[in-house]
Amino acid sequence: MKFHRIDNVVSWRLCMGCGACAGMCSEKAISLVDISDQGIRPVVDEKKCRNCGMCVEVCVGIKLVHKPFCTETIPQLRQSWGPVLEVWEGYAADEEIRFKGSSGGVATALALYCIEKEKMSGVLQIGADSKIPWKSDVFFSTNKQSVLACTGSRYCPSAVCQRLDLIKQVKGTVGFVGKPCDIAAFEKARAIEPLLNDKVGLTISIFCAGVPATSGTRELLSAMGVSAEEVEELRYRGFGWPGKTTARIKGKPGHIHQMSYERSWGEILSKHSQLRCRLCPDGTGEFADIACGDPWYRQIVSDEPGWSLVLTRTKKGTKFLKEALDAGYVKLQKIDIDVLPKSQKSLLGRRRHLWGRLTAMRIAGVPVPDYQGFSLFKNWLGLPFMEKLSSFLGTLKRIMTRGWRKPIKLSEGSRYQEIDATMLLMDNGRTAPACKMK
Repeated sequence: MKFHRIDNVVSWRLCMGCGACAGMCSEKAISLVDISDQGIRPVVDEKKCRNCGMCVEVCVGIKLVHKPFCTETIPQLRQSWGPVLEVWEGYAADEEIRFKGSSGGVATALALYCIEKEKMSGVLQIGADSKIPWKSDVFFSTNKQSVLACTGSRYCPSAVCQRLDLIKQVKGTVGFVGKPCDIAAFEKARAIEPLLNDKVGLTISIFCAGVPATSGTRELLSAMGVSAEEVEELRYRGFGWPGKTTARIKGKPGHIHQMSYERSWGEILSKHSQLRCRLCPDGTGEFADIACGDPWYRQIVSDEPGWSLVLTRTKKGTKFLKEALDAGYVKLQKIDIDVLPKSQKSLLGRRRHLWGRLTAMRIAGVPVPDYQGFSLFKNWLGLPFMEKLSSFLGTLKRIMTRGWRKPIKLSEGSRYQEIDATMLLMDNGRTAPACKMK
C-alpha cells in the first residue's frame, strides 16, 4: 500500500511517534497529540495541508533502508545488529552522571562532551516535562545543568524530532540524542534538508525495547499508590543500576514512592508497548554514530554503580568516542563482541521473529513496513522450528482477534481512550522554543 499522508500511516497502526512529520512540515499543518493507549500521533490540519508528501517521505514507520555497511564493520554482528565497528563497556567518569544515569551514564557524558569540548551549540534530547513531570518534553541543552536534567530513561512517549526547528535556528553544529527510531527519522530528514545535514555534529542512540503508551505510566503510578496530579518528579530508572522507579510527591519533601525496575518494566510498562514497536528490527540504534545500552550479560547487584554497553557504528562515532575517552569524560574498555547478543537477548529475539510476523500480516492483507538491509529472513531461519511457527501463526491469530485488518480513526472511541486536553504536545503555530533550557 502506498501512503500519501501521515494520517494514513496512523490509521494502519504504523506510526512510531517520532514527530519527524511535524518537525519537517513547512506548512505547520501537523500537530502531535498523546493518545493514552496508543502513543504520540500526528493530526493533520486540512486547511493548512498542501498534500506535498513530505510527512511520509521522512516517516520511518513505513520504510527503513540501510545503506551498504562499510568494510570495517564487524562481520559477525552485521546480520543481527547492523553496522558495528567497536564494542566497549564502561561508564561516565563524572560520578554524578554515572549515578543519575540509567546504566553507566555514557550517553549523558558524551552529550556533555559535545558541548564542553567539541564546542557544539547544544544537544537536542528528551527530558521530563516541567509541567507534567511524568511525561516527556524536548530540550535543547546548552550546558552541564541542562544536560544533567535530562539523565535517566523515559519509559513514556516522546517525540524529539518534532523540534528539528531548534537545530535549524542555531549557529554551529549540534548533538542529537534519541531512541533508534528517532535517529533513523533524523537521518531521513537530514538527507532531505541540507540545513539540518550541515549542523549534525554527532548522533547518539539509546537502546530501546519498545515505547510504552501513556496508559502504562498511569497504571504504574496507580500500582505505586500515587495519583498523577500529586507527582512532582518521576524517575523511571537511575540513581543506581538499574535503579528503582521513584515518584516524589508535591509539597512533601522527602516523601517518595518506589518500585523495583524488574516490576515496573517487566510487569507493567512493557505490557503497554505500542504495536509498531513490536515490528521494529532496530532496538540498538543502527543509524547512529554511537549507541548505548545496558550490559545485561551478568548478574547485577542491586543498585551497584552503573555500566554502559557502547557500540560505535560509524568512523565519526569511533573517533569521537576515543577523543572523549582521552579527555577523561568516560572510562571504557574494549570487550568481546559476544557480550552484545548476551546482553540484549530480548532484542535479538524480536528481530529473529520479525520476518514471520511481517509475512503473516502481508498474507492477511495488513500493510507492513518496508525494510531493506536488515537480513530479516536470515535471522528468522536461525529460530527453532516451533518458534518459526509461533511467529507466523501467533501473528495471524492476533490479526483476527484484534481487528488489524481494518484501519482505525482517531474519532473511534471504541479503540482510542479519551484524549486529555493536557496531552497536546505541540502547536505548530508557536514561534518561541519554549522547551529550551538555560
